[in-house]
Amino acid sequence: MNGAAIGWGTLIGASLVAGALVAAWLALPGRLSAIVTAFGGGILLAAVALELVPDADERAGIWLTAAGLLGGALVYVASDALLTRSEGMEAMRRSAHAAAAGRPMEMTVVREDAARGEAIAAGLFVDGIPESIALGLTIAEGELGIALLVGIVVGNVVEAYGAAQPIVASGRSKGFALLLLGAIGVAVALATVAGATLLSEVSSAPIGVAQAVASGALLAAISISIVPHAFAEVSRWVAVAATAGFVAGYVL
Repeated sequence: MNGAAIGWGTLIGASLVAGALVAAWLALPGRLSAIVTAFGGGILLAAVALELVPDADERAGIWLTAAGLLGGALVYVASDALLTRSEGMEAMRRSAHAAAAGRPMEMTVVREDAARGEAIAAGLFVDGIPESIALGLTIAEGELGIALLVGIVVGNVVEAYGAAQPIVASGRSKGFALLLLGAIGVAVALATVAGATLLSEVSSAPIGVAQAVASGALLAAISISIVPHAFAEVSRWVAVAATAGFVAGYVL
């Protein structure tokens, strides 16, 4: 089991590095990136609806599962709000300093791009941990959650691209972007192993609650980070792509 957790955790971490590599050497069309993002979001929805929540309900019961879902969503929303607030305050501070110093606004925009990319990377860490723990829990059961795995890998590649691209475009080195996403990759890989080993040693009910919390965080991440970004780029086609992803997750 530990070997499987390490292997799949390594794959998840490597998917973040892959997204950063794509951003460093290739510029993908925004619409294509958004469609793939929506497709990955649909797969994650299928994983939550068909794998994680039913298992959590069987282990912990309906009320603990419901509480865990709400708790996971609230934790993610609070974390995202904190990151977004910090990003916005930093952008305002830089704009004010640029105006006071008489620097061109273009320079400020470039720096804000770097801050935006770093904030997206931080968001990747926030939603990547519960995703990876949830996957580790399925490994602990001896049945790999294929839909969850595919959704995480696809989402990681696209979101890592979205984080690294503005960082590289701002003038930061490609090595910095790769190092940042690589560090997050190590963290999510360790979270996968933790989900498969540490949490597997406890009784059934706490595992069910952990699955519910991870599911709530995933639902919040899809609602905040995945669907709005995809809709902004491709509008109504996001519904088709997300539904196709859900169907793919159901088949898997």
